[in-house]
Amino acid sequence: MRRLLPALAAGLVWAAGAQAQGPRIEPPSGALPGPSLGGSIDSSAPPSVPVESVTPDLVVDLSRARVSITSAFQGESILMFGMFDPPGEVVVVVVGPEARETVLRKQRVLGLWLNTGRQSFENVPAYYAIAASQPLQRLLARGAGGEILSLEDRMSTIKPVGTRSAAEVAKFRGGLVEVKRQEGLYPAAIGQVTVQASRLFRVDLPFPSRLPEGVYEVKAYLLRDGKIVAAVSRPLPVGKVGFSAQLAGWASHDGALYGVGAIVMALFAGWLGGAIMRRL
Repeated sequence: MRRLLPALAAGLVWAAGAQAQGPRIEPPSGALPGPSLGGSIDSSAPPSVPVESVTPDLVVDLSRARVSITSAFQGESILMFGMFDPPGEVVVVVVGPEARETVLRKQRVLGLWLNTGRQSFENVPAYYAIAASQPLQRLLARGAGGEILSLEDRMSTIKPVGTRSAAEVAKFRGGLVEVKRQEGLYPAAIGQVTVQASRLFRVDLPFPSRLPEGVYEVKAYLLRDGKIVAAVSRPLPVGKVGFSAQLAGWASHDGALYGVGAIVMALFAGWLGGAIMRRL
């Protein structure tokens, strides 16, 4: 009995130490140890764009936060620059706000040009430009596709209003693209994304003088083996500022007063020009 007392005391001391350490919690079956680094998964993200990871593969920024249209606006070029984890190719797509556009068909009748038809389209982007670090055809041929569309593929998605034959709709769609290109809104050439040190890139994004107002989307894609592995989007507001903005607001909110003021200014300019010519 005396020999059992020391062993019993040692057992009580070990049990007290185990209780002081607290109970051991076993992880559930199938769970990985350690904290979760990925966070919650956004189910609303498009399937072709991966969920953002802890360390982004693509970081971009713009040299200017907006495009300001003044009375002397003659177009502008904005620099987009960034960094990505190599290897990969970078594609940049700039899309203007969507709106309804109407195309008129003119024909010469008895020496006069008359409108002989019209066709409206829904969801037409006001501006569409693409830049890539490699030829776009090569990237699309390797299976990029999906969200990255060439101008021809993008225009094929716009919806015609009304019922016409496919051949007539194609002619009106071609006319729409031709007019937009003449205005500089649909650049025919693919811009060049310059990559330096295999991870830094830059691209100049030109905007013409006849740039419609609205919020544009500048989106950069990182491709690896023909697949999108990262995508970053930046909004780019485009709007009038200064006297141009005040004049546009006056014409929009006080149309009658704006018309009377324009007539008075035209009459005054005509009278002043006539007075100067008489003195000469």
